[in-house]
Amino acid sequence: MEKKKIYISGAIAHHDIEERKNAFKIAAAYCKVCGFEPVNPFDNIYHRCGVGEKADWRAHMRADLQMLLECDAICMMDGWEESKGAKLEHDVASTCGMTVYYESDVRTMRI
Repeated sequence: MEKKKIYISGAIAHHDIEERKNAFKIAAAYCKVCGFEPVNPFDNIYHRCGVGEKADWRAHMRADLQMLLECDAICMMDGWEESKGAKLEHDVASTCGMTVYYESDVRTMRI
């Protein structure tokens, strides 16, 4: 049985990038323990979409949305509401009928 893919979404811009990378890595680990195949934009964006770390916000969003649309669900990290990009990812996931999980829920769930 193939694992369901879950996209990790949260605030990145205007935050310490190393702290955000670590927070996304922790969220991905929780999702993996819950039985998902996590899709972490920090792990995948440069390899799959060819977007460099210095690219502008729009280029990152286009790449992120491509990855999101290949997933079955999305995990919204705490504080996602303060991020323009995470709100957009939430809207796309909801509109496309994906299951939306929130970071606080992921710690206690199983698929």
